[in-house]
Amino acid sequence: MTYDPFSALTFITGPAILTNACAILQNGATTRYNLAVTQWREFQASFAADEDRLSLLYVDPDRALSLAERRIHLQLRALGLLNAGVALFGVTSICGLIGVFLVQALSVPPGAVSLFMAAAGGAALTAMLAAIGALFIEGACGRDMVRLHHRLSTVARRRTPLPQRAERPEA
Repeated sequence: MTYDPFSALTFITGPAILTNACAILQNGATTRYNLAVTQWREFQASFAADEDRLSLLYVDPDRALSLAERRIHLQLRALGLLNAGVALFGVTSICGLIGVFLVQALSVPPGAVSLFMAAAGGAALTAMLAAIGALFIEGACGRDMVRLHHRLSTVARRRTPLPQRAERPEA
């Protein structure tokens, strides 16, 4: 049986690429989280000041506030799952590297290393997919908030005529 040097590389790069994917998702989720927290704080300040600003924007301001809170909780859950995914994918990559050494140098059975890597990689992938699911639900909450906006503002914007472009004289 011939030795394939690329098989070990495959076991290391696969989790490493998925680690990068989780990190990219974390970056987007962190940005969304910061925006959602800012929005929620503005909602809370409006309620505390007993302003009527939210009722001007939303048909049901209480529902808008609860959706804003739900978005934040979902984003926190997604960020926690993505952190777990990054950690587990990192562990899988390092175990792949160490596993190659153990199998080659110390004659450790490859089945045990493969089983551990498959379990860690499967747990990481499950965490990543659960985080994506939480972000999809959070996006649905955002769409629900948009649906709560008063329709008059969008109708008024549509009725406003667009400025006409000045025609250029023909030469």
